[in-house]
Amino acid sequence: MEERACEIIKDLMPLYYDKVCSLESSKWVEEHLAECRSCRLEMDKIKLAIRLPQEVIEQNDREGEALKGIAVLWNRSKAKAFAIGLLGAALLFGGYVGLFQWEVRKVSAGVIELSEVSQLPDGRIAYHAKLTDGYSVNRIKYEMDKDGNFYLTPLRPIIKTKPISETFLNLIDTLDHEKLVYKEKYGDKAEIQAVYFRTSDEDILIWKKGMELKAASDELEAKLRQ
Repeated sequence: MEERACEIIKDLMPLYYDKVCSLESSKWVEEHLAECRSCRLEMDKIKLAIRLPQEVIEQNDREGEALKGIAVLWNRSKAKAFAIGLLGAALLFGGYVGLFQWEVRKVSAGVIELSEVSQLPDGRIAYHAKLTDGYSVNRIKYEMDKDGNFYLTPLRPIIKTKPISETFLNLIDTLDHEKLVYKEKYGDKAEIQAVYFRTSDEDILIWKKGMELKAASDELEAKLRQ
């Protein structure tokens, strides 16, 4: 019976040492150890095997803190890298838009070839403008003043691109839309007095009230009907 009790106590010793067994079991282990020299020796072996020198414990604590610090730095580095990645992507996208999409650059006067400013049979004014450098215009900006001046400003991004269609190089149009835009801003009685191409160098006159105009050619009329 005594041998059986020792076996049970030895099974409980690690739990007792770690203070995770019940109060009743702890009391039983203590009462047995007080009477059994063999089990006390076994308990000493457990303590010797488990107990570490204080300097080793302190070193482990320091290493543990260091590992925690490394983990924090790692997490911060990952967060920083992620943030830098997002910023880089935003800058790349913004750079792409700014260089290739944002229309901020005026064309120079030397690349606009204006011809066939003429009058259609119904009295409308037509014109033909061509870009001679082979690069596209992304947008035409409208500007006007109350004195009747209307300005068409062809705009490009910083990085010029080739046009996807010949239409982007040749503008054959009338001044109907410009007159409508002008009236919407200044009233139905307002009239355009002059229309210009605004470039990086100078304003190129397209039409001015009182200008003598020739009749539009059959070819120009045909192109406007397309």
